[in-house]
Amino acid sequence: FFFQSPTVLPPAHQMMRLRLRCGGRGWARKPFVRYSSTRYTMEDFRFQLAKPDHVTVSRRRAKKWYMLQDSDLDNLKSVEAPNPYGDEHDVYELYWLSDVVSLAKAKHSEENIINNYKSILSTASEKATTKEDAKRVIYGMSGTDRWYRNPSSGTPEGKKSVEQGLKSNLTIFCGKLLVSKYTGSFALFADAMHSLADVCNYMYRYYSLSRSTQQADQKHPYGYAPLRHICADRSFVCLVLIGGAVPVSVGVYELGQLASLCILPPHEPTLALAAGAVLVFSIVMEALAMRTASQEMEEREKTGKKQEIMSSATYLEAKAGVYGSIVGLFGVLVTASTGSPVVEIACSAVMGAVVGGVGCHLLSVSGTALLGATLPVERVTTVIEILQRDEVVVEIYDVKTQIIGSDTVRFKAEVHYNAEAITKKRRSLHCIPSAEATNLFKEIEGLQSVASSEDWLMKNDAEFLIAFAGEARRLQELVRKELSEYSNVYVDLSVW
Repeated sequence: FFFQSPTVLPPAHQMMRLRLRCGGRGWARKPFVRYSSTRYTMEDFRFQLAKPDHVTVSRRRAKKWYMLQDSDLDNLKSVEAPNPYGDEHDVYELYWLSDVVSLAKAKHSEENIINNYKSILSTASEKATTKEDAKRVIYGMSGTDRWYRNPSSGTPEGKKSVEQGLKSNLTIFCGKLLVSKYTGSFALFADAMHSLADVCNYMYRYYSLSRSTQQADQKHPYGYAPLRHICADRSFVCLVLIGGAVPVSVGVYELGQLASLCILPPHEPTLALAAGAVLVFSIVMEALAMRTASQEMEEREKTGKKQEIMSSATYLEAKAGVYGSIVGLFGVLVTASTGSPVVEIACSAVMGAVVGGVGCHLLSVSGTALLGATLPVERVTTVIEILQRDEVVVEIYDVKTQIIGSDTVRFKAEVHYNAEAITKKRRSLHCIPSAEATNLFKEIEGLQSVASSEDWLMKNDAEFLIAFAGEARRLQELVRKELSEYSNVYVDLSVW
């Protein structure tokens, strides 16, 4: 009766009787039900033991449910699948359920197998709930440190340049501040503000770098790597305000004060020369930090990876410090030769403007990284062409890409797969007639009953599903290979 009214389903016990009338298979078979951490109810397990579906099971489940040993499974034909928990260096060995059931029945009586599963079911029902079942497959909620644990999503790249920048600015900041107060040098004050901003930035970045290299966990299953860009973005605000806005505002204010005076105050040349010596030392220390950051960037460029935010920021800030100190040194020397502080005050404002400009540029870069811009159209077009040239792809639709930070990219697309091409590859039906086509014909011709025909169809579809999953993973690897300059490439090729 339910064939005429698809919305009305018969009770479960009627479905079971219909299945038994159909020899365990047929359109009336009991639907595949998943319960608890054991997946099957007792009734489902009995049916699967009598007429197993064409599905694969893991080695662990075959041993636990069907009382088999590793030595037993080593003799069975296995299907390799990638580790579903993200470790690309490990594979799962899966076995056809029909083979596992046949081997289990040969070693144990059906009653023993059922009693074993009954004990598993009763134990699981006492300890497991629906919520606990979900925790088994949610990353980080199992409560155990498993061998397939994801590696650190962040790297200490940029740490050397941050350490060197912190050392350099800590060394020169106190000297700059004391000498600028003693000499009254505006250029040295502006440079001291830049060093103060750098000290605050580098200390914050150094702390965040340590956190960004933590392993992924339950709260952050994709890792802590985005912290690099979040902390960098915040530190750039500090750079703009302390290193840029303060010196510029002080310089403009002092120039306004001097403009209201008819006679400019005298300036002591000896004190100006002391300020110049400190600025020369500052140039040397900033150049050292700049060289360390440059070396890190060159090492990353040799590996073909995108530049990392920490090294790039340290390099630009140190470069701004070198140029700013040169401008300040020019102002100090002019002031020492002329005795007029106007040029030095103007140079201090220029120094602050240079640092503020670099900070604004870095804010723009980090903001774009956090927002997640798309890949360049040329790169996206290249990836699409690679996928469309593949024989198992009919068409590509709805492509979306997103760059996250400097080393992560996401690629999403709807893929119209060519089922015939996948079948030809799986069956080696590259031409007709052929030996493979002849063997397939004989296989189909040998089907003598409706039950055997349905069994052949189910097995064929199960093998096709495995082949299809393999082709989907192969296409994902093509995308990752094309975008290899990014450390992390997440690919989502949905079936259209």
